[in-house]
Amino acid sequence: MNSRPLVTSVVGPAALTPELRSALFVLLSVWFEGYGEDYFNEELADLDHCVLQRDAETGELVGFATIYRQESDFDGRAVGVYHTAHCILQRRYWGSNGLVRSMVAELLDRARADRSGRVWYWSYSAVGYRSYRYMPMLFVRHTPHAEAPLGDFDRVVRDWVGRECFAQYYDTETGTVDWNWQGYGLTEEARAISEAKLDSPALALFRRLNPRWADSVEILCQAQLHDDNLTPFARRWFPARQAA
Repeated sequence: MNSRPLVTSVVGPAALTPELRSALFVLLSVWFEGYGEDYFNEELADLDHCVLQRDAETGELVGFATIYRQESDFDGRAVGVYHTAHCILQRRYWGSNGLVRSMVAELLDRARADRSGRVWYWSYSAVGYRSYRYMPMLFVRHTPHAEAPLGDFDRVVRDWVGRECFAQYYDTETGTVDWNWQGYGLTEEARAISEAKLDSPALALFRRLNPRWADSVEILCQAQLHDDNLTPFARRWFPARQAA
């Protein structure tokens, strides 16, 4: 892991200049091929906010996360979802966790500050174990889960997000996203990194949850953004603020 200090910021879509959008796409293209820069820019039109990570000394962009906000009502309960479409970090900074930590801290702060009674979730689709691992690391109740079944209400929310974000590419039976796009998928570099760790028990578990990961099939991950759903580790990362 690179030890150089990083600076993280949360910005709105207006801050994403054409030059910055191009830099985001360059980072994305290291791990995914066949995505298309025009499509990526179309996605950014609906962005709620973006988390940027830069080298503190040079100002170089080394990572980013794009977050989208959705709201609806199910069975008389108001629901909100923050969906992370992309969370990308240069490989030399892997192991820092700073980008994900800053992103989830922002989402938790927003959920904690909402007094409307709306139930808030964090959602994202994982094509590999490195992305999925934050679910069991940070949340008690989450999906997918190797042992705990998905509750009915959480399933409704998950499938709503799946259909809204991925349309016909989402499979409600498996909770997975299969794009079926010609030329789209993980780059050779991304596949090589995952294949190099196939003997890991944690990765073996993920492969059981998403056996078609190598075909760039993604699995939808979801957890409620609430303090009673945080693991002991997450409570240390994201301590609840004391009332004034």
